[in-house]
Formats: sequence, structure tokens, C-alpha cells
Amino acid sequence: MAEKAVPVSLITLGCAKNAVDSEYMLAELEAAGFRLTEDLSRARAIVVNTCAFIQPAKEESIETILEAARFKQSGCCEVLAVVGCMAGRYSSELGREMPEVDIFLGLGAEQRRLPEELKAALGLELTPCSKRVSPRVVETAAQGWAYLKISEGCNNRCSYCAIPLIRGGLESRPAAGIVEEAAYLESLGVKELNLIAQDVTAYGRDRGAEGALNRLLESILDETDIPWIRLLYTHPAHLERSLLELIAENDRLLPYLDMPVQHASDRILAAMGRGVTKREMLDKIELARKILDRPVLRTTVLVGFPGERKADFNELVDFIEQVRFDRLGGFVYSREEDTPAMALRDSVPRAEKERRLETVLEIQREISAAANASRLGEKLRVLVERPVDSSEAPSPEYVWAGRSSAHAPEVDGTVYLATGRQVEAGKIAPGKMAKARIIDSGDYDLFGRIEPD
Repeated sequence: MAEKAVPVSLITLGCAKNAVDSEYMLAELEAAGFRLTEDLSRARAIVVNTCAFIQPAKEESIETILEAARFKQSGCCEVLAVVGCMAGRYSSELGREMPEVDIFLGLGAEQRRLPEELKAALGLELTPCSKRVSPRVVETAAQGWAYLKISEGCNNRCSYCAIPLIRGGLESRPAAGIVEEAAYLESLGVKELNLIAQDVTAYGRDRGAEGALNRLLESILDETDIPWIRLLYTHPAHLERSLLELIAENDRLLPYLDMPVQHASDRILAAMGRGVTKREMLDKIELARKILDRPVLRTTVLVGFPGERKADFNELVDFIEQVRFDRLGGFVYSREEDTPAMALRDSVPRAEKERRLETVLEIQREISAAANASRLGEKLRVLVERPVDSSEAPSPEYVWAGRSSAHAPEVDGTVYLATGRQVEAGKIAPGKMAKARIIDSGDYDLFGRIEPD
């Protein structure tokens, strides 16, 4: 008699790269005879895919592991596995401090051992993992979008960042495999493809392949009909005119520029090891606005870096007000082991770091609100993601939630949608595109009424 599928739960923490890693693990677990369940109390095995990017992420990972461990007493859980960034970097320490964890696996090849490790720990003989063209289960495909990771690791070596210590140096994936996976995702109904990496603009540099990203994008355009293709994380030091021109020439490449600047003081930028000056970043932004039709600019900033004086912070504020980014995320500096910045005196008090972050986010809230208000009356194509829960809806008339091409998944705002009388029943559903006229706006969200095509 065939072995009954074993229920397993997988909890994902951290960034989009971790989410993609989890998709691969879920597919491989399913192929090995496991069955995914979101009910932790019914899972015989629980897997926690951890993050270790900054201290708050580590704390969240540890808390989640301890919460999952409780199901070994109160639920069906027999095996607890910890995988990903924290497991790869701190497995020895965690092994000593967390005896309730049965399996520690890091990244890459280690994660691919997860099905066999779980089988051994559970004493099971499960169906061997079958070969697949693209072994992935993409939960977001039902909403019409997906992430596609084009490289692993990073060679930028910013002084505050532990990513190279966790994920290693840059390793670009072969283009043929990426294109094949893009076609597979399209077959699942994906209409928005978000290419991700620690730095997408570094793609191919580890192989000395100049122009590799442009050629990859051209291949995806040739081999798929995916209408929205978005690049997430373009390093300002590596953004080139040729890429901007390629985006301008192809309306399926979204004019969405995700360019983390981190700071604007040349003194702090140099200490961070960013490899770019404020003037160079302003020139790149000016070039993007010249070449692209109304580009959406997204960035992140890091406040409270060691040695950041009030004058440096004020320079960052002036930069933000000058550029007027459409989207901005902010973080406070936290010391990370073995990074070059760890040797610097953490000179900015925590309370002052938080105050500076609040100042930046309040400025950005006003900029975002003004940018959204400028969209009133426009017709936008919206990717519908889900029905709106009544407790979330700002008004009963808004029954659907989605995103325009100006909104990246999970980090930007939402477009709430009301249906008009002329819209046919069944025309609107998760994963479908709709045309909407923007009738109201908020600080971060837009509100539209669906119109017939």
C-alpha cells in the first residue's frame, strides 16, 4: 500500500529571495511524498526558513523557531527543521542552544537535502523525488505574479551588510534556465514577473559577461508573452544607459526603478562602501527620468550609520526632498558580526536613530500622498490579487484589491477597486487584469472604479 502523504508546514521569514527558496523546497517536498499544510498543529514536520540579515530579523527567526517547537508537545510535530540564512551562519551555536531542533540546513545544496533529511528523521520511505522541468510551487501565481531569482550572493561588499557572509559571492544563474523557468511561470498564469537578486544589475559580472542582463531580458521577451516584467534592486553604481534604453523600447519592461541609495552624504557613502557618490546618483536619476516615460522610483535609506552627523542626515533629507522618490523604505543601522562596519564606534544613540527614521518616513509620506493625488482621473491597468475583506475595506464599495504596474508586490501600496454596473460578472477575479479609473487617493494607496475594456 502506498504511503499516505505526510503533512509538513513551512514558515518563510525574510526577503523575496527566501520566498523563492521556499517555493523550491515546497515543490521538492511535494514530489517526495509530503503534503503542505498551514495548520501547524497537524504537521508531522515543521520547517522554518530563517533570515539573519539584521538583528531584528534574527530575533524574529529565533522567536518563530521557539513557537514552532511548542508543537512538538501540543501538536503532531515530530521533527523540527531550521533552514536558510540563520541556519547556515549560526548552525553550531543554534545546535547547542536549541536542542528541540532536529535538523539544521543552510542554503543552496544543503536545502536540497531537506526531503531526505526529513524522511530519515521520520523513519519514512516516501516516493522518490521526480524530475521536473521547473520544480516549483508558486502560491502567488493564483494572484497572477511571481518572483524569479536570477543570481545568488553578492560581490558589492557594503561595509554594513552581512549578505556576502551568509549567501556568498555573486553566482549568476545560466540564462537558459532562467528563461525556461519564466516560460513555466507563464504557463501557471503569471502576468507579472519580478526578477530578483541581491543586485540584478550585477547579473553576469561574475562570468565577465558584459551586457548579460540586457541579453537575458531580451530572451525573456522573445520566449514569453508575460505583459509585466519588473526588475527589483538595481544598484546605482551599476545602472547603465543601455538598460534604461532597453526598458524604454519595450513596454513589457516596466519603467519601475528600484534603486536603493542608502544615503546621500559622500562621507557616509564612502564609509558604507557603496561605490557611488551623491552626484553620480543624481545623474543616474536624471538620466532615468529623461529616457523613461514617467518612471516610478523606489529606494531604501539607512540612517544612524556610525559617524553619521546631523549635517550628514540633513544632507540625506535634502536629497529625498529634491529627488521626490515615489516609494521609499527606511531602516536604522544595526551592527552585524564580522562586517567591516562592526569595527566602527556606533556613535548615534538608538533614540536618535529612531527619530531620524521617523523624520524621513514622515517626509516620504507627504511626497507619496502628493504623487498619488496626481494620479486622480487616470486610467490604470490593475492586476487583481484578491477580494477585499470587509474589515480592511475603506468603504463597502471597494471589493477587490490589486496593484498597478507602479506598485511592486509586498512592498508598495494597494489599488482598491470598486466594480461598476457595466462590468460583467466573472470578468474580475484574482490573477486577471482590469482597467480602472482612479477616483480617490491616500498616503500610499489608490482607489479606482473598474471600467469595461
